[in-house]
Parts: sequence; C-alpha cells; structure tokens
Amino acid sequence: MNTQLNYHHLRYFLAVATCGGITAAADALHVSAPTLSAQVRELEEFFGTMLFRREGRRMTLTETGRHLMGYAERIFAIGDEMVDSVKRGGFSSPGVVFLGVADAIPKLLAARLLERACEKAPELRVVVREGLPQELWGALSTHQIDLVLANEAPPPTRMNLPPGIRIGRMRVLFAAAPNIAKMFRKNGNFSELPILAPARESVLRRELERWWAENDITPLIRAEFDDGAAMLELAARGLGAAPVHEPVLKDVCKRYGLVQLPFHCEIEDDLFVVTGDRQYNHTGVSALMDSARGILKA
Repeated sequence: MNTQLNYHHLRYFLAVATCGGITAAADALHVSAPTLSAQVRELEEFFGTMLFRREGRRMTLTETGRHLMGYAERIFAIGDEMVDSVKRGGFSSPGVVFLGVADAIPKLLAARLLERACEKAPELRVVVREGLPQELWGALSTHQIDLVLANEAPPPTRMNLPPGIRIGRMRVLFAAAPNIAKMFRKNGNFSELPILAPARESVLRRELERWWAENDITPLIRAEFDDGAAMLELAARGLGAAPVHEPVLKDVCKRYGLVQLPFHCEIEDDLFVVTGDRQYNHTGVSALMDSARGILKA
C-alpha cells in the first residue's frame, strides 16, 4: 500500500476545489482536463474516500474534501513562505498567518486589528477564516489556523488548547435607524421596540436573554443572525434595533446611518485571543497578538 502523499495530486486537488471544476482548474494550471481528472481520482484512491461530489460540470467538496482543503492551503502557504524566505536570505519574515475570527466579533474591530498588525509587520500576509467559535477551536487544535479572535474562551473540554488571553471587555449598546430611535425616545416602551438579535447559541444572546429576564422585558425579536454585518444592514433598513459593541459604535453609526438608543443594557462582551504552540509564523503571530492587545483602545 502506498503511504506517501503525492503533493502534485494535492496541488491539483486544491486548484479544482478553488476553481469549482475540472475545466477551469485545467485552464489555470495549463494541463489537460483528463490528466487533471485522473490525478484527482488517484488522490481520492489514496485517501480511500470521495473528496468531491460531481454535479454536472460543477464539483463541490465533500466534508472530507473541505477538511483536506484547509490542510492543503496551509501546506502550500508554508511552502511559498519557505521559498520566499530562502531566496531573500532571511529567516525572520512574519510570513503567512491563518487567523480565525468568530462570527460574533464586529467586522470593523477585526479590520482594525489587521490594520494595526500590518503597520507593525508590513510583510505580514493574513488569511482570515470566519466561523462559529466551536468550529474555530477545532481548526486551531488541528493546526489549520494559528490564532483565534473570539468573545469566549475555549471550553475546558479543549484540553489541547490554552485558555486564551482576555484582552478586554466591550460594553454592549443598541443602535437603530433614526425613525426607530425617534419612536423609542417618544414612548420608551421596550415591548414595542423591534429587536435584531444574535443567534441563540452565541454568548451575547445568552447575556441579552439574562438581561431581558432580570428586567421583565419581553423582546419583540424581528430576526436572528449568525452574521453581525447582515444584522447591521437590516438595522440600516429600519427593521429593528441591533446590539453594537461600544469600541465600534461611532464607526457603525456613521457607516450604517444608525443612532444610539438612550439606554444601557449593562452587558459587557469579552474579547479573547487564543493561539497554540506552532513552530511556524511566530513573528506574524506575535504581531497579531501585540496588535490585538491595543485594538480596544484605538
């Protein structure tokens, strides 16, 4: 049995996964479609499982294929970094860092982190992966990403991960389109205030539920979101009031045309940075870690 992975096959697999089909990948790699198709089949035989589902000319990744794609991206990113580093004769480049950002983290805050890190390390290249915290903990534990920015720490069951560094707390406020803000200022009735809420499994949603219960509020929830950016888009369209983290409140109000509502819900959201021991990209990870510690003060 052949136990040696053919990296040419892996490169071809990644091209097909990225391009979404044999023909497009063959054009990108300047090889024939039959040759590329045969290489992918050999890789599937090597792993003993299907990596793609064939849907006409379109090829979509199976669950195993998606898992393999994460490793393939890492392998070739590290390989490109190695070649670049050796050719330049230096070995202290920040290189490529794979950053996981939890869905609950404001996009503007993540952008601020990347901006500060790139100022510190101009040669840094960051590959950003978004997802739910539990998905990111799994990717971090299997070394598919280097660093996670989240509003919660890894659970105790993730014993192979450090507890993370809490770099600060963010007050949670509410903002809405001017017409909804005007209505609320006029009657101050929470039961008539339409709410856009984060998903039920999120830490922030649990804290909101606790606050509503403690204050005998029955919220009028219009919609629930995994994606904070989508929630703000609908807030801008006047669908309801949305929770906003204080460090990005001014930017959010300016960008989406929202107005802060005149009440405090007495909730603070944590901000954690979690990384594992890796022999690669230590300079880049350090640049991101240092930048993360200052983003709440920016």
